[in-house]
Amino acid sequence: MNKKHLIIGIIIVAGSSYYAFNNVSLSELGSALKSVQYLYLIPAVILIALTFLFRAIRWRYLVGSVKDVKTSDLFSPLMIGFMGNILPARAGEFIRAYLLGKKENISFSASFATIFVERLMDMMIFLILLMGVIFFSSHIFPQAADGSTHPLMGHMVKFGWISFIGVVGILSFSFLLQYKNDLAMKIVAFCTKPLPEKWKEKINGMVHSFTDGLKILKDARGFIASLCWSCMVWGAMIMTYYPIHMAFGFGNEIPMFTSVLVVCLTIGIFISLFPAPAFLGSFQLACVVALHEIFGVSKPIAASYGIVAWLVAMGFIIIVGLIFVVKDNISFTELSASKDQTA
Repeated sequence: MNKKHLIIGIIIVAGSSYYAFNNVSLSELGSALKSVQYLYLIPAVILIALTFLFRAIRWRYLVGSVKDVKTSDLFSPLMIGFMGNILPARAGEFIRAYLLGKKENISFSASFATIFVERLMDMMIFLILLMGVIFFSSHIFPQAADGSTHPLMGHMVKFGWISFIGVVGILSFSFLLQYKNDLAMKIVAFCTKPLPEKWKEKINGMVHSFTDGLKILKDARGFIASLCWSCMVWGAMIMTYYPIHMAFGFGNEIPMFTSVLVVCLTIGIFISLFPAPAFLGSFQLACVVALHEIFGVSKPIAASYGIVAWLVAMGFIIIVGLIFVVKDNISFTELSASKDQTA
């Protein structure tokens, strides 16, 4: 494990946790946690499980462009990969690509490319939802005395524009790799021109393997099906926060649909910008910012919401991931080292 990544991860956890729980006493936090109606968390866990079922089905379409793999065979690398996010620097994505490649004899680059396309689809859905909040629900953001909107509104807009430009650029180059491969490789050659020859050869080999994993872009039916399952993934993921809202008694206090959507989007932004190990700290801070600063929920309740929602999501991921680790006889040393595998 890279010590630099570990140190950065610890700093992010410490900093974001400080801002999330600052001015919240243990007694206030304890009282808030005692008031939670925990029975509502059962449907939340079921919805999380449904989310990962939809993820596995979608991944089958993406991997199908390289090799036909059963959905059931994808659960192990999927869940262990998500569990691997307890390591710094979003290592779970590399672990998932490594495990799929090892299990199905697919190159790491091709395997990672399917996850890359998956993330592009997630970002496309995310941007659509974000645009909906900005254009149709901007009134929910409190205004300052000078009439300016809440800073989060501006940050969301900036994040949306940067992400949109990134998605368009990456998607365009991905299509170029599939339909105009010679031109795309010339661009790669131009960008790698200053590098030593051995690095050029390695990068070219990785790009060619990566291109194999992008074949879904040529399969119109498969691509559309993957997008449809992406909508199902996000639908189930957003619905997960409804029973958590109910567990905290938010039914009449704040607008349910809007607050659920804003919480989900804010979490997405914070864990992207501050990729702490297991999303610890950044997840809780996102909940505090969304619920306390925007919807006026008391900070102890908002902070306790962040704890409970994180435990529901990460608890499910870690427990199921560990089951597959034991079932497949995978060592944690191998998982920690797998993120450095590039071939």
